[in-house]
Amino acid sequence: MNIKVTARHFNASEALQQKVQEEAERLQRFYPNITDITVILDAEKKNLRRAEFIVNILHNTITAEGEEENMGKALEIAIERAERQLKKENEKLKDHKAQPVASLVV
Repeated sequence: MNIKVTARHFNASEALQQKVQEEAERLQRFYPNITDITVILDAEKKNLRRAEFIVNILHNTITAEGEEENMGKALEIAIERAERQLKKENEKLKDHKAQPVASLVV
């Protein structure tokens, strides 16, 4: 899995980049077939910080973003939204079809 972190309009500290890497790696628990993740951290407006996760999975792309006054909170919101979407995609992959009754009676 390839993780790319981009900071716009500010210089991200090494600690912040490390936290983003750890959180992005943690997303694999919810969907094992993640091909790559792009994280965009933005501080364009004075009191508004934005974190955006673009997660590429098999045959689909998931985008989650969070906006807050604090970059840490924006990151948490974006992670929660990405987790929720990945869980939903993982549920779609599971086979929910029932077995035929004839195969159960032996």
